[in-house]
Amino acid sequence: MKARLHHIAITNFKAFREFSLNLEGRHLLVYGANGAGKSSLYWALYTFLQSARKPRNGIAKYFDPGNPQSLLNLHEQKEAAPKLGEIALTLRDTTTRNDTTYRISRADHGTFNQPAILKGDLASDFITYRFFFGFSHFRNSEEFDLWPLFEKEILPFCVSTGGQSPHDMWQKIKSGDPNPSRLQGTPGADSYVRFRSNTLAFAGVITAVVAAISTEAQRFYDTHFAADDPAKVTLKLAITTPPAAIGSNQNDFKFSRPVISFGVQLDGTTVTKPQSFLNEAKLTQLALSVRFAASLVNLHESELKLLVLDDLLVSLDMSNRMQVVDILLSESFSNYQKIILTHELGFFREFRRRIGSNHADWRFVRLQGSAAENIRAQNEKGEMERAEDYLNGHDIEEAAMFLRKAAEDTARRYREWAEGKSLPAGQFFSLTENLRAARNKLISDIPAKLYNNVLKNTPKAHRTLLISSDESDLDANPTLQPQDKGILKSKRRELRNALTNDGWAKMEAVEAVDRVLEMTERVLNPASHGNTTPLYAEEVRRAKRLIDRLETVLEAYR
Repeated sequence: MKARLHHIAITNFKAFREFSLNLEGRHLLVYGANGAGKSSLYWALYTFLQSARKPRNGIAKYFDPGNPQSLLNLHEQKEAAPKLGEIALTLRDTTTRNDTTYRISRADHGTFNQPAILKGDLASDFITYRFFFGFSHFRNSEEFDLWPLFEKEILPFCVSTGGQSPHDMWQKIKSGDPNPSRLQGTPGADSYVRFRSNTLAFAGVITAVVAAISTEAQRFYDTHFAADDPAKVTLKLAITTPPAAIGSNQNDFKFSRPVISFGVQLDGTTVTKPQSFLNEAKLTQLALSVRFAASLVNLHESELKLLVLDDLLVSLDMSNRMQVVDILLSESFSNYQKIILTHELGFFREFRRRIGSNHADWRFVRLQGSAAENIRAQNEKGEMERAEDYLNGHDIEEAAMFLRKAAEDTARRYREWAEGKSLPAGQFFSLTENLRAARNKLISDIPAKLYNNVLKNTPKAHRTLLISSDESDLDANPTLQPQDKGILKSKRRELRNALTNDGWAKMEAVEAVDRVLEMTERVLNPASHGNTTPLYAEEVRRAKRLIDRLETVLEAYR
């Protein structure tokens, strides 16, 4: 069984007064200006999943107006009859299509010990920009101890190889006080024995977990970030001071918290102060490697797996951000339902562009409103959808303008597919530049004469007829030696394959580009730069069909 997050409903919680969002099992990309509820959505999901292993009073306090830890919406609370605070998530079984709704509120703790939520909490991952700030905020004079950051941002999501929860083990010893009730005699002595035993067990588990994360972080860095390094980067994460408990009574007892050291070498030379020597982009790459490694080494089965990221990449330039986006869209994170939150519209659009036409798997949303009002989720339409809306509204010029934007987006991805590499993020190439570059790359793999004289304009239904599958002419030719006949038959097979498979695919791609180039001068360029020649709805609709075809060919062959 596999479950996907289907619907989110939040009432009177943080920035939300009453909020509803249908996901229908899709990934979610959210844009929201500061104050529009983006981080409140993050914390609602986090609070919900964490609630499965918390006592009732540990959850009820967030919805209790008299509790100092209340997270109720301040503006809603001023109403004469404020709505009761609640977070409700609906999960859908992808096999049976059955829905189950779980709720948490002051009176309802419907997630407690529920297997789907318990496992989902451990299998899911929540990452914010705070992790990367915490990774780099050390002063030059300070030791690079990651334990405080690790405790808050990674430990809650860790699972040991034996299935134990390091977070739960830590909670037993975190206070550093073996005997808070000040028991006397044998019960008091036993409490110190248990505490020392629990500390030793946690030390063994956390040391192994950190070592596994360190190994995976190096592999992750080498795979995704090392290609352009002038010197080999080696990173190491380790428990250099294990947690320890010594003593058997209040007078001689001593508790030591763990220390996690982080080290970096460049071509074997140790960098003693990474926070001072490395630039912010490189330090962020190392932090990403550690954080994503923590996710990947803690893989375990769950019906629900969320990856929730809140303004994750604010410290990176657009080029480095898109490198990380490619990682998030890769096979490494394919088993997560992703929820990406950002306050930057430019990044939102670049992320969406990178996803391409695979929109059926994603929901694109803009949060609008404020905590004092009702925040709502508005569907953020793409350029093709907006072009269609304007066409239906008989606004031909606006339709053509958005069609051009869609064509530019598709052409850029088309060129990236043809050339086998990503174009620099933030660098502009014209629609015509990208189309022609893509065409030139594709046509270079097909002999020009073969394309122009044989492949071009040959219907699909006739492609297999270009070369006969009957090889009796070779068998009947008395001038050919048996060895030559075998070679010719093999070459014919290769030619048939070129015409019917890869070569034909490239031909279709080139032809799709040609049709859009023909339409560009008449419809797409005038729409962008202004023109006295009027546009007609049928022309724009034809241009839209051509761009749709270009997108279809791109998805089929890239």
